[in-house]
Amino acid sequence: MTIAALTSADTAALEFYQENVAYVDGFGLTNLDRPERLLFKKGRQLMEAALAAAKAPTRELYSDAEVVFLVQTYLASGADMQATRSAYFRQFPEASHSASSVWMKVSRIRTLDTEFATDTEWQTDAQVESICRALDAERFGF
Repeated sequence: MTIAALTSADTAALEFYQENVAYVDGFGLTNLDRPERLLFKKGRQLMEAALAAAKAPTRELYSDAEVVFLVQTYLASGADMQATRSAYFRQFPEASHSASSVWMKVSRIRTLDTEFATDTEWQTDAQVESICRALDAERFGF
């Protein structure tokens, strides 16, 4: 939930929670009337949700251009996975992806490669599948 998505009731609940959290910590909820307890609870839930969202790790997704580059390099290098990974870091030196992450993306490409049918099968993703299909449907078994 973003700040723009907060209703006036949500804002009131958050304000009530912040104003009364020390009081409730000291004396408990029983000293509040039922409507105030409900308002406090709603404010606490909103605050906890906001804190959980702030702590949630963000994943850096691959752009389509990055995956197209990986597939094209993989094909041009004769399915050399290490060369593909090295070329990726030369092409995208500022990329935030780790070497292991790029290796897994290349492994997903290899999973679809019909020339390596006995290779370990990794779980693929829709982005890799659609780009492999677009670049060489026959090679990748589509």
